Amino acid sequence: MIGDTGRKCKGVYDKMSIKVEAPMVEAIIVTWNKRDYVTRLLKRLKDIDYPTKRLGITVVDNHSTDGTIRAIETCYPLVNLIKNRENIGGAGGFNAGMRWVLANRPACEYMWLLDNDVLVDKVALKELVAVMNSNPEAGICGSKIINIENPGETIEVGAFIDYSIGEIRSNIPDRIELQNQQAVFEVDYVAACSLLARTECVKCIGVWHEHLFVYWDDMEWGARFNAFGYKVLASNASIVYHPSWAGRCTDNSAIWRCYYRTRNALWFFNNYTTGIRRRLLLACMVVRFAMHAASTCLAAHSTLSRAFMMGVEDFLNGRYGKKKFRLPVDNLTKYFDGTKNKDMCVFVPQGSTAENATKFVCNLTQKYPGLRVLAIIPEANERKWKSLCDKDDIVTYATSGNGSIPWAEKLRIMRFLRNRPWGILLTSPLTPRMGTVWGKNVVRVDFEKGSTLAIERMSLKDLCHIPLFVLSYLFRTLFSPPERDSVRKVTLK
Repeated sequence: MIGDTGRKCKGVYDKMSIKVEAPMVEAIIVTWNKRDYVTRLLKRLKDIDYPTKRLGITVVDNHSTDGTIRAIETCYPLVNLIKNRENIGGAGGFNAGMRWVLANRPACEYMWLLDNDVLVDKVALKELVAVMNSNPEAGICGSKIINIENPGETIEVGAFIDYSIGEIRSNIPDRIELQNQQAVFEVDYVAACSLLARTECVKCIGVWHEHLFVYWDDMEWGARFNAFGYKVLASNASIVYHPSWAGRCTDNSAIWRCYYRTRNALWFFNNYTTGIRRRLLLACMVVRFAMHAASTCLAAHSTLSRAFMMGVEDFLNGRYGKKKFRLPVDNLTKYFDGTKNKDMCVFVPQGSTAENATKFVCNLTQKYPGLRVLAIIPEANERKWKSLCDKDDIVTYATSGNGSIPWAEKLRIMRFLRNRPWGILLTSPLTPRMGTVWGKNVVRVDFEKGSTLAIERMSLKDLCHIPLFVLSYLFRTLFSPPERDSVRKVTLK
């Protein structure tokens, strides 16, 4: 039977020093078009504090086209390389690696699952093994994840699943606990950024659900370990460095990420809750995802808005596996070459991006001499924009203490936009939600890289469709939700 509640308590264990021969470990890395990242990780693994003869490395390549396979075969010939003929996702990739280990490494006691873009601390594996050796009731143990761009920031030390609202909550201990290198926390799941699994337990509970493709697969694994009676632990002493989760939501990858997170989260809570509580929880989650869809629609993220709604619809219709996405148009040069309206409004965000935005627009005005520029800019940047715009074509704004733009400033900006002719809005990925840009093209630009991410429009039609779809989805989740799967072993073959 499925357990309805995750363990929300946090336990701290003391590691015991056991002087035995280091157990056999097989590191499993899944990669797809991340040649530089995966080779960087392989280089780091050569220098970690663990007996070389007791550590094997398997890389599962999901049909990369960036030279990953050649780079590994040339520089790391001893690595076991599994070459998939297609991209089968994180779930399929890790399963391919685990199944290979189970069939070919009978002496392997632990499998170490790693993201291809992590950097591992020298003693990361040694500390994970120490925890597992000291806690035979544990099935898996994960590392403390540090922000690779900001080493002072702890992303999580494992995480919890909130079955009351259908969310996840990172375990971020207080300062005193973080300073205790011997601390080990009992959690609901650990991310596969760095996850050590006991091979015998994997034989018992099985591998990942491949139909999830990516996201919620490692969370479901943690919940399944708990359901089978094994503890899920996270070690404070085992450290890996990984890009922040937040940084993954500012480019077009947010489209497929949000789709899989939506669809798979609904699948998870449909299977790990029961009764009327399950139906009410699913209904609340549908409303929450619809609000995300409406919010992104208002910000002219039309494709992203549809991704949220597709995730809900595919869950209700039982459509899983890999999803094909049509990404938005992103060729700004083609747009300007094909339009007579050369009036452009630029919304410059607060912070370091402002300097890069100035350079980006300056290059555009040089390329298109007839381009008229309206500018919505922070007060501190007004002087720099006077050479690009007429005085009457500039409006400045101030932010509040938390960095947001007050409503009074927003109203002033909207009046500015209404009273001047313009055809396109140029802004950062964090597009402002303003009704005055309905029907106008919005260009999202990564000013740091100088590249265009998308050219889309706010769609009133899409916005009006959202509540209509939600009513239908709510009826289905409350009165005819999808069938539940029971917690079961996922086949090893």
